[in-house]
Amino acid sequence: MAPMKYSLFTLSVPECTPVEAAKIIKEAGYDGVEWRCTEQPETLSLIPDFWASNRATLDVKKWKSVVPEFRKITSDHGLECSNLGCYCRVPDFEGIKVSIEIARALGCPRLRVSCPGYDGKTNYWDLLKRTRDDYARAAELCRDAGLQGLMELHAGILGPSASGAFRIVEGLDPKHMGVMFDPGNMVVEGFEPWKMGCEILGSHLAYCHAKNMRLRVSGVTESGGLKWDQEACEMHAGFVDWLAVFKAFHAVGYNGWVSNEDHFMSRGGPLERIRNGLLHLKRCEEIAARA
Repeated sequence: MAPMKYSLFTLSVPECTPVEAAKIIKEAGYDGVEWRCTEQPETLSLIPDFWASNRATLDVKKWKSVVPEFRKITSDHGLECSNLGCYCRVPDFEGIKVSIEIARALGCPRLRVSCPGYDGKTNYWDLLKRTRDDYARAAELCRDAGLQGLMELHAGILGPSASGAFRIVEGLDPKHMGVMFDPGNMVVEGFEPWKMGCEILGSHLAYCHAKNMRLRVSGVTESGGLKWDQEACEMHAGFVDWLAVFKAFHAVGYNGWVSNEDHFMSRGGPLERIRNGLLHLKRCEEIAARA
């Protein structure tokens, strides 16, 4: 099986400008970049933040003027654009259309299309039917543009697990609507044995985000029980056993993109941070390939 390709989601380097990000992504040994794409505040805080003050972000409001620069930066550094890390979601089809335009202009073959949340106010089965219809429409838009949409497995959504996501995308052409595996999210909500999840998704397994998470005590409930909250950590130090994930990938024949989405501000600079994460992932892939 051919080796996997690795990219970095620029969420992970909030302190870097796009040029600085591309430079260290290439230097660290990545094959591609997943540009973060969302509305930016008019003024960024002096203190970088993964979400609130991220300098390596393509501003949706200015996309027509800045996409040529992002495309040139990507090309000049010998990187591929693995995925558009946008925040559009069903059923906001106008937002999806804009994200599709950005992906095409950027030369990016796929984009994230997020799933609505589940808050318990609407019956699951009613919400499932509506969401399946919405993703069918989103898949049509992606098909017409020659792109692939990706539903990300994420805590708090209608389909946080592989089996839950498959209920939503079942019957859709995976060339136009796949699923983004995200073990770091799945250990918080939606965990299933890695190999089983990959088998359930089958050809819809189309992309993978990589990070690691663990839990910490955050308080006490009214009944006296402990409250737990999630926190990011280094790629090797959380609940995700990445070696087990790669063994599952090899078992089902997945050798697509793995994109580092690390949002743990470890010691050292961004180059060291993203290089260490990549080294761990590649080490796991190498061992899994020999198993």
